[in-house]
Amino acid sequence: MVTRELTGIDERYINPGAVIDDDGTLHMFANLFTNWPGRVSVVHLRSTDGVEWALAEADPVLTRDDVPFARTGIDVSTGFIDAIGQWVLIFETVENSVPWVLGRATAPGPDGPWTVDPAPILEAGSAGEWDAGGLSWPSVAATNGGFAMYYTGLDRPRGTGAIGLATSTDGAVWTKHEGPVLTGEATWELRRLDRPRVAMTPRGLVMVYAGGQLTDRGIAWSDDGVTWRRDGEAPVIEQAGYPVVGQAWDAALLSRDGRLLYYLEIGITSEAGTQVYLATASIP
Repeated sequence: MVTRELTGIDERYINPGAVIDDDGTLHMFANLFTNWPGRVSVVHLRSTDGVEWALAEADPVLTRDDVPFARTGIDVSTGFIDAIGQWVLIFETVENSVPWVLGRATAPGPDGPWTVDPAPILEAGSAGEWDAGGLSWPSVAATNGGFAMYYTGLDRPRGTGAIGLATSTDGAVWTKHEGPVLTGEATWELRRLDRPRVAMTPRGLVMVYAGGQLTDRGIAWSDDGVTWRRDGEAPVIEQAGYPVVGQAWDAALLSRDGRLLYYLEIGITSEAGTQVYLATASIP
């Protein structure tokens, strides 16, 4: 659906970053990069149908240089429009050694200008806590009480991942839920979970997430945002179903017109690089 060539930026990899639905127009804030961890450029694209995309701005709207607490890089992971109409992008810092943290950028509209908060909005837990190794891959869904953010927490840097929850009434100040809300238990998950992507649907919250092998993705549902039930014990997306040969990494999820739209970065770690593909499913 979205290619590196479309952006006009000469990088090897692209992931969908944040996708925000604004009254029928989709806005994608995609990440482009060559080295990981390394410098990432965030570009803005638009679509009305979720299939055909066009570049909205020629220049990147955000880079690591805009984030005072990022040493190596950043990666935009989710976004939303808050209660006062402000646009919000949430990103993780991408570092070689120190625990990753979550940051926030805001703008009056999708075209910016974007202003980065001077400090992280959420940081790793204290020594011995389940997320002491760092936070990554946040995904935000609007709820009746404000916003729910799901993220990968590591017990140690490059350690075992589980999915945690933080809540906010305004999208600016976040409070962690005690302990993870989903851990690796199904056989295919290999005791590790990663890349939670969450959306609100008519039947409640839905989460598409990765297991220990990033090629496989599972799905779970929740009525209250805390207790999650897997939709079966097998992944719903597997490498054998990819349209091209390759691995998978980051993703973005939307609920729209009775369907789930799941944008997935697929490719290989070589000069061929990655592109963004689309998987769809009807909401049962």
